[in-house]
Order: sequence, then structure tokens, then C-alpha cells
Amino acid sequence: MAIDLRQIEPLGSKSVLLEQAMRRNREQNNNFDDMDMSDMVEPDFEWLKEDKTAIQTLVRQMDDSIGTLAKNVRMIEEQGAQSKLKLEKEQQLLFKQIKTLNGLLKRQVDTFSSIEKRMSEIDVKQNNLIPQIGIGLISGLMSAIAILVSAPWLSVLMENIR
Repeated sequence: MAIDLRQIEPLGSKSVLLEQAMRRNREQNNNFDDMDMSDMVEPDFEWLKEDKTAIQTLVRQMDDSIGTLAKNVRMIEEQGAQSKLKLEKEQQLLFKQIKTLNGLLKRQVDTFSSIEKRMSEIDVKQNNLIPQIGIGLISGLMSAIAILVSAPWLSVLMENIR
């Protein structure tokens, strides 16, 4: 059905003009009231209500899933931060152990060089066999003590390297 725009004032806004034209057109075409509507089928909107309920349920489930996912992400982030702190502490401990081990090895090298110097001095001064055997025993004992002292550190170092 056509809308007659001839009797509309052209100075109003488009929405106002359209509303006036539709109102006038309705007034002129009120012959729909005269029609018999008894034979028409009433629309069934029950399926729309069921779909709305299903969509609301789905949205609720999605909200719950998103909440659970957010909680899990927060928990994973917290565990990651804790793991990072533990790893940093273990690294610090490992570096301290390496520093201690380096110190012990340096002392051992210093001891061996000192013993070597003394042995060369004693060897030059005396060509006696008994002092040389004594120095050998002392240096062997020093080596054994150094190995016994550094063995736990070396085992810890090897475990951390693995």
C-alpha cells in the first residue's frame, strides 16, 4: 500500500514527516478492522520461549566455565611465580656452593704449590730419603683431606647439574 505524501508539510524532520504520513494513511485505510480474522491461525511462540530458556542456560554455563577457567589461570600463575622463586633460591644456593667449592680448590692448589716449594727447598738442602718420604705422606694426607672435604660439594654439584 502506498503512502500519500502530498498533504505532509515538508519543513519537519524525516521521522516526523514519515510518522505524519503513516498516521494519515492509517486513518484513510481503516478497512482492516472490517476483515474477519477468525479463520487465521494464532502464532505459536512457545518455541521462542524454549529457545530463550536454552540460551539463558547456555550463557549461565559459559559464565561458570569462564569463571572456572579464570580461577585455574590465576592458580597456574601463582604456581608459576612460586616455582620461579624456588628456582631462583636453588640457583643462589648452587652459586654459593660453586663459590665455596672454588675456594676449597684454590686452597688445595695453594697448599700443593706451597708443599712443592718446600719440597724443592728441602730437596736442595738435603738429599735425605726420609724427609722426602715424610713430605710425600703429608702431601698425600692433604690431598685425601681435600678430596674428603670437597666430595659432598661435588656430589651436590653433580646432582644439580643433572
